[in-house]
Amino acid sequence: MKKIAYGIAVSLVLALGAGRAPAQELKFNIGVVLDPSHPVVVGLKHMAEVAEKESGGKLKVEVFPSSQLGQQREMWQNIQSGLIAGTVDPTASLTNFVPQFGVLDLPYLVQTPDQAFKLLEGPVVEKELTARAPAAGFHVVHYWEITFRNVYTRTPVSGIADLKGKKIRVIPNPTFIALFKALGAAPTPMAFGEVYSGLEQGVIDGAENDSVTYFTTKHYEVAKNYALTSHLMLINTLVFSEKQWQRMPPNLQAIMSKASLEGRKLTLQVRAEKEAKVLDDLKKAGVNITRPDLKPFVEAGRKTWAESEQRLGKDLINKIASAAGH
Repeated sequence: MKKIAYGIAVSLVLALGAGRAPAQELKFNIGVVLDPSHPVVVGLKHMAEVAEKESGGKLKVEVFPSSQLGQQREMWQNIQSGLIAGTVDPTASLTNFVPQFGVLDLPYLVQTPDQAFKLLEGPVVEKELTARAPAAGFHVVHYWEITFRNVYTRTPVSGIADLKGKKIRVIPNPTFIALFKALGAAPTPMAFGEVYSGLEQGVIDGAENDSVTYFTTKHYEVAKNYALTSHLMLINTLVFSEKQWQRMPPNLQAIMSKASLEGRKLTLQVRAEKEAKVLDDLKKAGVNITRPDLKPFVEAGRKTWAESEQRLGKDLINKIASAAGH
């Protein structure tokens, strides 16, 4: 049934993506790997409502959660080609198409969401990163949500030594891989939708993500140890296919952009509400939460910055680090 539903969804996307829709109505499909209760999905549905209302029904946005339009890599490829309108997904995934975005994945680059948004909405990121996306087939609408990632495992992690040799699922991204090698682990790229079964079957020993996603995906059921490492910032970003974005005349682009900000506002509100209680919810679910000494983690993470210079360029790293206050 899942394959049938997926086939129907893809057929729908192909139909909607082919050619220019009638002027009176433009339809867009947004795919995400996140579950329906995630703050991002709540925000996207609100964005869809605002876009339709503000455009007088000319903009129709349908949201497909839970990887209905494919896993991350496949979905991004279809966005690039224009078969899917867009997604809210980490810039870490966009790095596979615009390598310079990898500079935002530097471990311990910023410490708070406020610092992150100041960096992302500043002139350096706009010039050095955001402006590069259209050439690769993407349009960055807004940076939506900043989260900090922690490690969750089948066995407790009380310090950096507990990660030695552990197979930790990471986003298929050079910076993530370099970091976990530096931490002594065995980084294991894997599709997000396969993490639960991978943990359950012992294919991997752990993974890493923010607290709310860890809870809403129920990964805590198969990895009951959560270490608060805050090792990387994840930037969930509303990205459109450049081809799909250009289907809209400027007035409708402005409406979609405004709707995006409204969706982001609700996402951040729901995120704050969930984060305020998520650690208590996890404790009630039997999760063992540890707070390891972060000094060794920071030292190991910062050492990977030099390695990243070969991929990203020393000049770019220095510009972003300076803009982030380093």
